[in-house]
Amino acid sequence: MNILITGGTGLVGSRLTEVLVEERNHVYILSRSSHTDSHPFIHYIKYDPDDIDDLNWADELPVNIDAVYNFAGASLQKMWTDSHKEEIMDSRINTTRLLHNWALNSEIKPGVLINASAVGYYPTSEHVSFTEEDVFQPSNYLASVVNAWEKEALKFQELGTRVVLSRFGLILDKDDGVLPLMALPFKFGAGGNIGTGQQFYSWIHLEDLINSLLYVLAVDEFEGPVNMTSPVPLRQEQFAKYLGMALAKPTIVKTPGFLFKTVLGDQSMLIIKGQKVIPQKLLANEFKFNYPTLDVALDNIYDE
Repeated sequence: MNILITGGTGLVGSRLTEVLVEERNHVYILSRSSHTDSHPFIHYIKYDPDDIDDLNWADELPVNIDAVYNFAGASLQKMWTDSHKEEIMDSRINTTRLLHNWALNSEIKPGVLINASAVGYYPTSEHVSFTEEDVFQPSNYLASVVNAWEKEALKFQELGTRVVLSRFGLILDKDDGVLPLMALPFKFGAGGNIGTGQQFYSWIHLEDLINSLLYVLAVDEFEGPVNMTSPVPLRQEQFAKYLGMALAKPTIVKTPGFLFKTVLGDQSMLIIKGQKVIPQKLLANEFKFNYPTLDVALDNIYDE
């Protein structure tokens, strides 16, 4: 297969590329800067995501692209200043519009668009479980980003392209993403509850996420939102206990939520708020999680 990826140098995109080329797929990675790779199946293409009308980069693509993975977007882990909030939104919308312009002008339309999204689509709650059947209007800044991004992606349906909105939970990996930041206080003996500790964390092991992304590519029944989370979300206090055990560190320090709000502003919602999200579509389609529970996931991550 010929597969186009944006955000191909990030945590998810780079690991997915490794697996795709192992299976002898050609992967075309759009990048802001110039890259080279000696692998015969990895092809980097430089593009300008801010100029959605410039499609010169498409000259380097084969005639037929079977699938598109759209992961491009400014990091959520930087401070959410007003300017960075604008970048978070614009980077996602502009790249998706650029891809749509390309697909609109292509002789052969891509068969499927698998668009990154987030469980931030759902409102925060300490009591309600959410599945893909639940539909909401944005209730906060992050939800507004997700909602706008998904609307842009769904425009591909007008071209006859199957669209999957892959709503990621917290992605767990030893060296990258959110887990090293979560583990840092524990290494200094300061791990424990954050705020009430009752907020839910919907998470997923990186390997299960990659397998989910491959699964929705292969199974045509997947369309629209797909929650890519473990089937066993946990409250933060439970998450902290498992993380402390995995690191052999105590979990006795309680940190008031207002401290994160004071330091991080709106970004603090990623830590002191949460959603209990269930991957109903993956479970209904018999997807097998290798790491369905947090203890098994952390044992794998920290035993490597």
